[in-house]
Amino acid sequence: MTQRYFTRYFFAGGYINAQRNGVDLRPIIKGPLGDDTAIIESIEFVKGPAGFMNAMSDPAGSYNIVTKKPMGINKNTAQFSYGSFGTFRAEADLQGVVTEDRKLAVRFNVMGMKTDGFLKHDNSQRILMAPSFKYSFNEKSNLTLELIYQTLTYNLLSEAQISPYGFGTLPRDFSISDPSMRPYKGNDYNAFLTWEQEVAQDWKLTTRVSNINNDYAGSIFWVYGKNQQDPDILNRYLVYDSVKYNTFSAQSYIQGKFTTGDVKNTFLGGIDFNHKKNSSVDTWGTAETIYPLSISNPQYGQVILNNGIGGGFDSENNIYTDANKTNATLYYVSAHAINESSFLDDKFKVNYGVRLTQLHGNFNQYGDKVKQDEFEVTPRLGLSYLPIESMNIYALYDQSFLPQIGIAHDGSDLKPLKGKSYEVGVKKDWNDGAWNTTASVYLIDRNRMNVNDPASSKIYQTGANRSKGFEFDLKGRIAEGLSVIINYAYTDSKITKDEFNPSMVGAATPNRIRHIQNTWLDYQLPFKNLPGFSVSAGYQYLAGRTERFTTDDPQPLKDIFKVDMGVGYASKKYRVQVMASNLFNEKIYSTAWKRNDMYYWVQQAPRSIRCVVSMNF
Repeated sequence: MTQRYFTRYFFAGGYINAQRNGVDLRPIIKGPLGDDTAIIESIEFVKGPAGFMNAMSDPAGSYNIVTKKPMGINKNTAQFSYGSFGTFRAEADLQGVVTEDRKLAVRFNVMGMKTDGFLKHDNSQRILMAPSFKYSFNEKSNLTLELIYQTLTYNLLSEAQISPYGFGTLPRDFSISDPSMRPYKGNDYNAFLTWEQEVAQDWKLTTRVSNINNDYAGSIFWVYGKNQQDPDILNRYLVYDSVKYNTFSAQSYIQGKFTTGDVKNTFLGGIDFNHKKNSSVDTWGTAETIYPLSISNPQYGQVILNNGIGGGFDSENNIYTDANKTNATLYYVSAHAINESSFLDDKFKVNYGVRLTQLHGNFNQYGDKVKQDEFEVTPRLGLSYLPIESMNIYALYDQSFLPQIGIAHDGSDLKPLKGKSYEVGVKKDWNDGAWNTTASVYLIDRNRMNVNDPASSKIYQTGANRSKGFEFDLKGRIAEGLSVIINYAYTDSKITKDEFNPSMVGAATPNRIRHIQNTWLDYQLPFKNLPGFSVSAGYQYLAGRTERFTTDDPQPLKDIFKVDMGVGYASKKYRVQVMASNLFNEKIYSTAWKRNDMYYWVQQAPRSIRCVVSMNF
């Protein structure tokens, strides 16, 4: 239940990047603070990169966080949560119209939380404030300003555990951290200014300027290899890690409808500019002092910097030398256009588009420098057929390219990843739209994959992989009072080319999960005299998992089966919900890898209980 600095999502054999209100936030080495639910209005998962106006992403797609904005209504809500590991959270969502002519609408979201976490010596606090304002000049034009500020303090950068004895072999609350360590501190500042103008009937012009500033700094213990004299002793190094990150974006696009003969068209086109800047100082490669910790008999609270001398971290290591600095900039300008043409009374649709992108980057890591200049054209083609009003059969083809910032083994810049994706599927509404199903199959090819030499840490761009899979989703109300979400995903993602290490061809790609199956049921109890009670339950099953890094000696990873359950009551003014996560208290670990005879994994929380009370006022 501890909130980490950022989250990474993997889909269809690739790492899909985040967007916030359509702004590309894929990090340069290290990225911005993750989004808190207090500011999230909705999450859009976008498959295929070229069809979305600024999704310079993995060919699998991306996801977009749509933040809460003024809706022009008077509505106030507050929510309080209390749960396991000393977790307390309070948030409020206040919105209304503040002028008599109803032209100015405001919304203010605020949140504060703290938790001790389930690992020893882990605690975090987070505060968020997000005011937003929308002014409607008339029915055809409006201006929206959003401001978001987050601050986060936490003792652990990662919930990773490290042991020479195998995955999951440590006590669930074991920590290599120490209560004497200084916590990480992070800040996030966002500003979005959006202008919407109706330029003609069925045509709207949108222009958005945004600026996102982010910084964090702190120290973390890390273990790089096995203690050959005594495996029970972890050789901990105290690593300093900091970053200052900025993303500036400007976008303008027009969308509308027009008719040519009997053909109906829906058009979207525009330009966007994105500039990222990263400046970091870290000692991942230069930390020298060892702080030993016994696995069988850990002793905490005795850490003194400088190997017992004391002082600040920067007195232990000269952290401001070139050997510890990384500076990077990346900016691109792109033009994009996509059109959907509808034929045969909207039964047959063709969408086709293209994106032109000019990219420039500078990268300086630990004293080595490279520049990058690329121009790319990425097309898209989609077909859909509606044999009946409630069914859509579709096919998609996309090309993509994705910047990869860094230095190759020969000192040159890393070239962008290139990909092609193909997908066919069918969507169907049932029972007058009460529930629907989607089934699809896909194939994705990626080239210019980075291959790491574990001996020298040099990067070779000689890799390629292919992902193929099947997905099925069912969601909606299937019976009176019973709503369900059921999905299954099969992923077969393998390395198809590795000139540096040909033996890797045929191996599974990093972080692949062959089978993912989720089910969630929500049932409104039929109490006529006491309405509003509900029960919910669901599970998640993950099988066929692979490690974070592909190796010659892959280690088997335990399957995951986790059950959650909840009960709730809702009225017009109040809502109370009690949730139990990991109901059967399974010992679960996620991202895992083996390196230098050591096993690394991210431990997941044991059984936890949370009570949430919401009220409207």
